[in-house]
Amino acid sequence: MRLIYPILAITIVLVSMFFFFFFAHTIYSNLFIKTHSNEERIAQYSSGDLHLYLKLNTTKISPGGGVGIIVELFYNGTNPIYVNVSNGSVLLPSPYPCDSQVLVGLKVFKGYYTTSNISLAKPLSLYEPGIYFCPLIYAVTQYKLLPLSDQVQLIYNGRVQTTLNDEISASLNGYWITNSISSLSGGKFTFFQPGVYTVEAVDYFNQTVLGYFTVT
Repeated sequence: MRLIYPILAITIVLVSMFFFFFFAHTIYSNLFIKTHSNEERIAQYSSGDLHLYLKLNTTKISPGGGVGIIVELFYNGTNPIYVNVSNGSVLLPSPYPCDSQVLVGLKVFKGYYTTSNISLAKPLSLYEPGIYFCPLIYAVTQYKLLPLSDQVQLIYNGRVQTTLNDEISASLNGYWITNSISSLSGGKFTFFQPGVYTVEAVDYFNQTVLGYFTVT
């Protein structure tokens, strides 16, 4: 009977040490992954419950390599937000030739810019210049941001046309240099060359988030 208590105490200590090292290793591993991952997510909260996110799947690529970009507007409020549209459309920068009806957009710039000077920079052309036959878009008189989500409803005269995820994404490995004579007569494609590039995420509510990737 006297031996039972020492053995029990030793067993409890060994089990406690095992769980301590197990959880310590797990926490350390998670921190290591988050610290050393190339993936980046930047958020701005300047409009109350409206959160604009910019996500890059990598911050370093080689010439010819690509970068994945996602811009998302998340509404964290509990009551819907209604946005009236007078001209039937919202024009925000897109990496595609046809207009997008979401409330976010993105641009890419060659060089390092901040919010203080990015308005002076010229964005890169992310799609081939030319004439495109775009599909018809929904007529919209109002947007409805759904609570606790990134979803937005497109409404025309009180009738819901469709529900979309309020995000835009692109996978890019270069840009187009437009013809100096006519921007509609095509251009020359070039891979991202060595240097720093700035990605600007914007939304209808004048929020801006900047991210960066480097080509080496």
